[in-house]
Amino acid sequence: MKESLDVFDIAAIISELRELEGCYIDKVYQSKDEIFIKIKGKEKKEIFIKNGKWICISKHRRSQQEHPPAFAMTLRKYIGNGKIMGIRQYDFDRIVIFEIDSKGSKYRLIIEVIPKGNIILVDEENKIIMPLQYQKWAHRVLKIREEYTFPPSKKDPQEIDFEHFMEEIKEGKDVVRGIVRLGIPGKWAEEICIMAGVEKGKSVEYVSEEEMKKLYVSMLELIKKLKENIFSPVIVKENGKEIDVLPFPIKKYDGFEIEEFSSVNEAYDEYYHRVLRKGEEEKQQLKIEEERERLLRQIKQQEEAIEKFVKEEKNLRKQGDAIFANYEMVEKILKGEAEVKRKKYPKAWVDLPYGDETIEVEVDLTKGVYENAQQKYEMSKKMKEKIEGAKNAMNETLEKLKQLEKIVIKKEEKEDKKRKKKFWFENYRWFISSDGNLVIGGKDAKTNEKVVKKYMEDEDIYVHADVHGAPSCIVKARDIEGNKLPIKESTLKEACQFAASYSKVWNQFSVASAYWVYSWQVSKKPETGEFLPRGAFVIRGKRNYEKCVLEVAVGKVRIEGEEKVMGGPPSAVKKWAEKWIVFVPGSEDKNRVAKELAELFGCSVEEVQAALPPGNLAKKEEKL
Repeated sequence: MKESLDVFDIAAIISELRELEGCYIDKVYQSKDEIFIKIKGKEKKEIFIKNGKWICISKHRRSQQEHPPAFAMTLRKYIGNGKIMGIRQYDFDRIVIFEIDSKGSKYRLIIEVIPKGNIILVDEENKIIMPLQYQKWAHRVLKIREEYTFPPSKKDPQEIDFEHFMEEIKEGKDVVRGIVRLGIPGKWAEEICIMAGVEKGKSVEYVSEEEMKKLYVSMLELIKKLKENIFSPVIVKENGKEIDVLPFPIKKYDGFEIEEFSSVNEAYDEYYHRVLRKGEEEKQQLKIEEERERLLRQIKQQEEAIEKFVKEEKNLRKQGDAIFANYEMVEKILKGEAEVKRKKYPKAWVDLPYGDETIEVEVDLTKGVYENAQQKYEMSKKMKEKIEGAKNAMNETLEKLKQLEKIVIKKEEKEDKKRKKKFWFENYRWFISSDGNLVIGGKDAKTNEKVVKKYMEDEDIYVHADVHGAPSCIVKARDIEGNKLPIKESTLKEACQFAASYSKVWNQFSVASAYWVYSWQVSKKPETGEFLPRGAFVIRGKRNYEKCVLEVAVGKVRIEGEEKVMGGPPSAVKKWAEKWIVFVPGSEDKNRVAKELAELFGCSVEEVQAALPPGNLAKKEEKL
């Protein structure tokens, strides 16, 4: 199971993080060894950093300390409202560098995603302003005002030629260990062996030059994918459990269950949230259970102690009463004129009648009757105080248990919200037409490309708004469960309205045009001399246009027993949702509306934001 990022992961994540260049740092939060950096740009995003283990753009909310620690306050002071000028990977290593301009000065925020890692803020003179934690080795020191030095570098496989590649491989005991010497993680070294068709455990002395060439070419192929941002991020599962997350599938996991994602950061965020965060929460849960058991044991002991104290207090009071009730008998005993049960001077034990019973009483032969009785009453009084103290202590323990059980209830409520099945189409824009057809659309150029190349079948229909920057939409000739379903005219009209409303014309017009064509009219092959950018397609033949009113409805629908927030044409949402709101372009802030709807629907803000159109809104009608 993957527990931290390797150099391949870092390279893929940074390729998307670079989209934040030119954006501004809003706020910085911290919870122990976790840092959260809120980013201001076209869309608000948050960078999550787990010291020494993880970094990605995250959509999951995490707890933050009520009073920001010194490190978070330092970051706010120096780079708050700063502009991100660059994000890069240092020497194909597990080190991420943010270059930031703030208040007329230049800073670097260096994230070392390595064992015993650190997060360090450095000024333009390369002096450390503050590290997350003080560290010292023989070769470098990480503390305030020291000059920052990078950890010792490994070899960079991107820069190695074939001759040096062979030399390094031959230094290993076997092929896979030779490849690891190049700074390539073990899993990826194994993948290179599989791609090249060379047994990973083969002794290097028996590897031919031809096999060496195959290994070298395979390594370059992997690196090329990273350099050219050729990603198809997946989470790998074994027996239903997540075991790895990758920027693209690898042969090592052929036959394993994989879950696809539309972006690298989304995949890595989901993996961390589901696996590593869950593991941390399970440890916390175990601590809570252990504490609960301890408190229950303590309460039982306190109850037993109180019961014992009550019996002792009652017995002491009875002894005092019995001494007074048998005044003459006790006086004779104290004078030595009567027999005692047993004696150990100056104590004696006698049986005295008390009501319908006889009780054993301890007396002090050096004291009088009154003093002996009074002593019992004083001891009884002290025992009452002891009982009161024990009851107070038990009440404190009960209160601790009550507070602990509140935490458990809150965690269970959160888990109930988390236990939602995610469907593959949720990686894209989607809705179910009023006729029951599934309609999906891209969120950006990358996902536009994917919905067409991966999900468009012969009987499907392609839909696009008649503007640049609109989503590519596919009307599936299937229902939500994958059963075949004819595409009716009403569904095509809804799909056109969907494509237009989720395009850049929202907030510019109230009406826009969209068209639909058959799947065979869509091609990725441009005319001679033309160039097609990512996410763009050539349409050949007749386009069937629809004039569309820009409206989007949002409602809660049930799919296979799971409640989902669906955004789409009002006619479709009204068909499937009991509660819904129709929006038109307006001036209400999208993020504020999302928060209101999240509270109304009892779901996350992110789930609502995914269903809303790309701009500010105005409510037109609602059924709640």
